[in-house]
Amino acid sequence: MIQRKIIDKILETAKIHEVIQDCLGSYGPDNRAGLKKTGVRYEALCPFHEDRSLGSFKVYPGGNCYKCFSCGAKGGVIDFLIEHEHLTYPDAIRWLGKKYDIPVDDIPVDWEYTPRPAPPPLPMLTLPMDMVWRCEHQLEDDNLIRWIRTGINWDYVQRARVEEMLKSYYVGHGKNGHTIFWQVDELGRVRTGKMMKYKPDGHRDKEASWNFDWIHSALFRTDALPQYDEDRMEAKPTFFGMHLLDVYRHATVNIVESEKTALLMAIAYGNHATQIWIACGGLEMISRERLQPIIDRKRKIVLYPDRDGIGKWQQKREQMHYDQMVVNTEPVTKWWREGDGEKADIADVVIRMINNSKRLKTIDEVVEKMPQVKPLIDKQNLEIETDGRQETT
Repeated sequence: MIQRKIIDKILETAKIHEVIQDCLGSYGPDNRAGLKKTGVRYEALCPFHEDRSLGSFKVYPGGNCYKCFSCGAKGGVIDFLIEHEHLTYPDAIRWLGKKYDIPVDDIPVDWEYTPRPAPPPLPMLTLPMDMVWRCEHQLEDDNLIRWIRTGINWDYVQRARVEEMLKSYYVGHGKNGHTIFWQVDELGRVRTGKMMKYKPDGHRDKEASWNFDWIHSALFRTDALPQYDEDRMEAKPTFFGMHLLDVYRHATVNIVESEKTALLMAIAYGNHATQIWIACGGLEMISRERLQPIIDRKRKIVLYPDRDGIGKWQQKREQMHYDQMVVNTEPVTKWWREGDGEKADIADVVIRMINNSKRLKTIDEVVEKMPQVKPLIDKQNLEIETDGRQETT
């Protein structure tokens, strides 16, 4: 059998970043899914879940291990080969022996393998609130915010709610044209911010060369702010809107995927004593750890899936083992219409319904269209509901 000293030699020689790079390739223009060096660590799109952005999957050469802060995957060199390459333990030893030119007898390994522990956690990164406040005053040039303000057929009550919700959710604007969705946790700590670029029609600008980034990643890349060092602190994203938990202490927590959807639903229906809207940022981000503040408060949770992800969201609910969590598919099934698209979420359906509904005009809007009614309005202080068509008397 393979001798213990041979196994020890292989494990002492094997480097986690070299092994993962062999399996994933290198990050670059021709391979965006490979391994990328960032400081003394490495990053990659997590190969164990449907990851869409760098930042969650970390590789630690110092500890010779890896960890994904989204799906929880973690381990050492052997764990990666077993989980990603689907090798048995003996085959993983042989794989490493071949890579590092260490002869390995072709006999099954008779040694119990203990997975390598993940590195000890670093202090959690938190950002100053004044960083959030500085970005709140730059919304005039933001494509998404401009569309929310003027491109949706809000009724009078909803329109009055727009500015309140932008401020309540700490929505900001970056100097490079990105909308910033700040992530403030239930204790009021600013964890990070998600930066995304939008087109004037309110859709993601996925063709832009730089359309997505994290605030913490941007800080870690700059020398201008040396106090934000990823070797001394760990970024731990939370849900967008989590800070509202203790503002509305008894409200049902409605969880959707995108930050834009949470914001639109809060404007459409309001955050109040009975319900609040929170965005997880992607199904893979829903974990027991991130849900724990909600669970500890014994709050009811309603998951609202996209139309093409109903089955996966129902499966996720079962994995959480929380009795007060349900999945509501009605908006993307009963309310859905063909024009909404197969990937529609609740906001797509609701905004379509709002845009097709009658609009409640303010007094000034009505007077501008029909000046003959001004004396009546002045006398009775009325607000008039109209569908926007020119009317004559």
